[in-house]
Amino acid sequence: MNRRLLLFCILAFGGLLFITHAQGQSVAGTRRYELREPRFNAYVVETNFVRISLASPNAAGGWLRAWPEDGSTNHVEFGSRLTLQLKPGVSLEQLMARRPLKLARTINPGLFIVQAPDAWTALEQAQQLAAFEGVMVSVPVSRRPLRQHGAVGAKPNDPHFDSQWHLQNRDTAGNQLGVEMNVRPAWTHTRGDGVIIAVVDDGFEASHPELILRSGGMPHGDFTSSTAPISNPPVNGDHATAVAGLAAAEGNNNRGVVGVAPGANLASWVIFKTNGVATTEQLMDMFHFSSNVVAVQNHSWGSGGAGLGAVSALEQAGISNAIAFGRGGRGVVMVRAAGNFRDVNGDANEDAYPNDPRVIAVAAARFDGRAATYSNPGACLLVAAPSGDTGFDTLFTTDRQGTLGYNRVNFADDSADYAFNSFGFTGTSGATPQISGLCALMLSVNPNLGYRDVQQILVHAARHFDLADPDIRTNGAGFRFSHNVGFGIPDAGQAVRLAQNWINRPALTSVTYSMANTQSVPDDGLRVVVSGGDVPAELLSIPSSPSLGLHVDIATATVPVVDVGYATNAIGIDLTGKAALIRRGPTNAAPEDTSTFFVNKIARAAEANAAFAIVYNHSGTNSRITMADTDFVPIPAVFIGQAQGELLTNYVATNPVTTLARIELQKAAYTFNVTETLLCEHATVRVQSSHPTRGDLRITLVSPQGTRSVLQRFNFDTAPGPVDWTYQSTQHFYESSAGTWTVEFSDEADEQGGDILAVDLTIYGVAIADTDHDGLDDTWEQTNFGNLAQGPKDDPDGDGYQNAREQILQTNPNTPNSEFRIDIGAWSPQLTRLSWPAVNGRNYEVLAAPTPLDTFTSVTNITGRFPELEWFSSGSAPGQFFRVRSVSP
Repeated sequence: MNRRLLLFCILAFGGLLFITHAQGQSVAGTRRYELREPRFNAYVVETNFVRISLASPNAAGGWLRAWPEDGSTNHVEFGSRLTLQLKPGVSLEQLMARRPLKLARTINPGLFIVQAPDAWTALEQAQQLAAFEGVMVSVPVSRRPLRQHGAVGAKPNDPHFDSQWHLQNRDTAGNQLGVEMNVRPAWTHTRGDGVIIAVVDDGFEASHPELILRSGGMPHGDFTSSTAPISNPPVNGDHATAVAGLAAAEGNNNRGVVGVAPGANLASWVIFKTNGVATTEQLMDMFHFSSNVVAVQNHSWGSGGAGLGAVSALEQAGISNAIAFGRGGRGVVMVRAAGNFRDVNGDANEDAYPNDPRVIAVAAARFDGRAATYSNPGACLLVAAPSGDTGFDTLFTTDRQGTLGYNRVNFADDSADYAFNSFGFTGTSGATPQISGLCALMLSVNPNLGYRDVQQILVHAARHFDLADPDIRTNGAGFRFSHNVGFGIPDAGQAVRLAQNWINRPALTSVTYSMANTQSVPDDGLRVVVSGGDVPAELLSIPSSPSLGLHVDIATATVPVVDVGYATNAIGIDLTGKAALIRRGPTNAAPEDTSTFFVNKIARAAEANAAFAIVYNHSGTNSRITMADTDFVPIPAVFIGQAQGELLTNYVATNPVTTLARIELQKAAYTFNVTETLLCEHATVRVQSSHPTRGDLRITLVSPQGTRSVLQRFNFDTAPGPVDWTYQSTQHFYESSAGTWTVEFSDEADEQGGDILAVDLTIYGVAIADTDHDGLDDTWEQTNFGNLAQGPKDDPDGDGYQNAREQILQTNPNTPNSEFRIDIGAWSPQLTRLSWPAVNGRNYEVLAAPTPLDTFTSVTNITGRFPELEWFSSGSAPGQFFRVRSVSP
């Protein structure tokens, strides 16, 4: 059995003692130095690790990471300054003569700090000087890992915190009940102090007790009349007050609720009033207003109406100015709601506000982690955050005071000042400010982050709660995503830890490929193809309509067809390797009879292991409809007309063994052979077409690694187009750009064929030397492995961080990123929280003993979850000792 000791953690009478032991370190890609401290100590220094200074990113040399050769597993980082201590009578001037060193400080007689040009020079000089007899200490100034006591922030005293499930969703034993932002580990480092979030909306109630200290003296603005700063922003509605509280409501004030970033400041920017909204000129002024002061803009709004929602040239100018010049060139962080139109086949890519590579597009996930029934899907989504939904809890947040706002009940206490339960807040409008608050937390610990750095930290910190979402896939770099929630819901604690040590990404570049050859899109191209025996002509290629969930873009296998009737009950036969033929109805079913719902019929076919489902109409001859609520069915399903369905049913009855079928998609395709080697961030596709009905079209982008982004799905827009629209996708993050990219077009309704006129593909990313086109820089691979054989999804050190992550984080892929050690903190008066680095699928055993000399007995065995696993212990015992170890399954 493979066992790796983690550590002892002693909890006795309120005191904590940590004794750590972790895995050994690799010496590949290192240099050895002997230094005097005053004993001679040897260090192994990583040659591929240079961390810039956060305080001064251009400081010479940065910091080098080193490991003591005495077996200690705690690393140090050496800088460009040296500590020199000399014996009495030894001359510093003579010792430094003709050396690239300058005196920086005299601490006391005989003890000095000297400056070298860079950290490598400091190490070389320290080793040389250590050999002189008159030198007592010669070592670079170093920094060692320090941590605040407690791995989680203290539970705030806000009385409704326990009802804010979006922040902490736990039972009394600490067990996670569902989706959450996990903010308390972030609060040990920051509350967002010094960061300003602009709430762009209808004006929040700045006098609210939860908002007054957060908004005083901030650069408020009423952009429906004037862009000049105003001290008292107008309050025109209820929306902004709820949004503001989710982002940054005051914490630990013994009242109400707390925001994600309770130390951040809030500016109210008004663009909505009862008599209208801001003009495009006023919106332009808003976007770049106070862009060197305001760090984060929260936009819980978007384009209204059906169809493609463009952004005006004036607004684009304002957004571009804020991104290019805001925050001293690091860019204002813009956080955008994905929209609430899923029930009418809405898509975030149809709204140019979230469909922008420069912004963070946010979806909403309900209590159990599934995308909310209203939350727009889209390839442009980056992340999601918790929000309410029908039949699930709403968000508990600030409301206008008294009987104004969403909650108009006159309570005896201050409850009327909050929105909750049936008065609670919901929508992607509620999810977005939580991400804005998280961005404020990140920027408060590292103001040097650019807007792209913030985006990418969120990608690294995101995780999926709804693993049953059939749309979840892994891209070519090993990152999981779905069109429903992007890369998932960020863990606030992980995001802040990443932000503290994040190394800014290199400059962005892009490549564009264009094709202007006209192609016709085959009309009504989603087909059920029947074969086997003397198949009637009407069944050889049956037009069909897709479900809202899994879609066939590559033809399925040809499999036997089994008629399962109405499928209103469990299907009692094994459909493995077969297709289920299902009849809609029955017609006399009561509206509330859920057994007849499409989603349940298809689910029953999936439970019987069917490969796919063919549902046919029970009326209307050849009429077809969209199968409602089928967004998350676990198998592909299509809907065909009554006439073909009944004919197919009869054919199956007379040919039960030989009747075969597959689903295929007829399409037009444009291929682009990209030769540049970029590490992808975003990809955009500009489409110009003369199609008479935009909603009939499905448009997808396939990368060289096979990752498919759905840029447009079948929808209800009857306008022509897309006449000229640019779609963007986040889903190719960290894939290699080199290779063949394909843009595919299909038509999924009848009698409305059309043409594609031109397609442009633009890939945004960072240029790298990548001979084998795997997304790993050649120098990085050679330095760490000595060859190019590793892939982006490989994890040679087994720490859960695959090579693609390690490359971005600039960590050593041969050495675990985190020391295998316990963090401990008080979760509540009754519970103590233990947490440690973990890997998906690995088992971890917790053992306990009353003293270190007693026998440790097993308490529990837990399956790991990357990147951190936690366990709660009762705090009632006067003292307890814990050991955690990794064990083989």
